Amino acid sequence: MDTQKGMRHTDWHPADVKAALEKKDVSLRQLAHRHGYSHFQRVLTSPWWAAEQIVAKALELKAEDIWPSRYESSRAKAQKRTVKISVSRSGRIQARR
Repeated sequence: MDTQKGMRHTDWHPADVKAALEKKDVSLRQLAHRHGYSHFQRVLTSPWWAAEQIVAKALELKAEDIWPSRYESSRAKAQKRTVKISVSRSGRIQARR
């Protein structure tokens, strides 16, 4: 848990992901084959949404907990697209971007 405000979360090291999977008695290769892929190695160094979800599920985590940097930019984009709602004193609702 991050108790330091403003502290940047970093992605897990690829060796840590592999070690965590090993502790669960599963490998990237096994996960890949189980889900119809020939390999998953690339997920350790490059964004690959489907593989990230499968690895995270195997570790009983969320993908954004393992690779937060891959999800920060999408959160920022979504936030920019979100319409801000304000309510005036008269009760009128106004949407603005």
